[in-house]
Amino acid sequence: MLDERRFPKMHINLQRLLQVIAHGEQVFPRVKEKCSSKTWFASEDIASLDELIGRLRRLKENVGFIANRVTAIQAGLDSWQAERINRKLYYLSFLSIIFLPLSIITGVFGMNVGGVPWTDQRNPEIKYGFRNVILLCIVVLFFLLLCFIFPSIYSCLTSWRRRGAVWKGWSINRSFLIRQHGTREERVGYLRI
Repeated sequence: MLDERRFPKMHINLQRLLQVIAHGEQVFPRVKEKCSSKTWFASEDIASLDELIGRLRRLKENVGFIANRVTAIQAGLDSWQAERINRKLYYLSFLSIIFLPLSIITGVFGMNVGGVPWTDQRNPEIKYGFRNVILLCIVVLFFLLLCFIFPSIYSCLTSWRRRGAVWKGWSINRSFLIRQHGTREERVGYLRI
């Protein structure tokens, strides 16, 4: 494959060239119009200006065609690269599906709580530690599933959190208000840090 970093630079250069050609295409007909009324301007000069204007138009069409081809090639390279990335992400997700249960099992049995099964811990004080941690994990998992299934729960929680942040910000700002009771003098505003 060609180096995909060349195409954006090539596209920019072609656009600049198109601007120069378009400028020349506007200038030379004016020159022809102004100079054709002059006596010192020969008819072969007018014919050569006509030929130059025609060549500029053909050049503009060719450069525009090349710029469109470069854009199409760049789009093809981008889609090819996106397809490669998607394929790699697919393989990565497949590997994570394989290793996720293994990591959950090692995480559960690697916890440092009492009452882990098959460890012969008979101490009554730490007998239910493992069960409590597993119940807490199940409650959190159930809550997260509810938030994903019913997005309104999540939006309600985030709005409640925003209201709490606004209330906290208002109470912090209110604490900067200073009143002096004896002289009836009030200072209102923010404390400059």
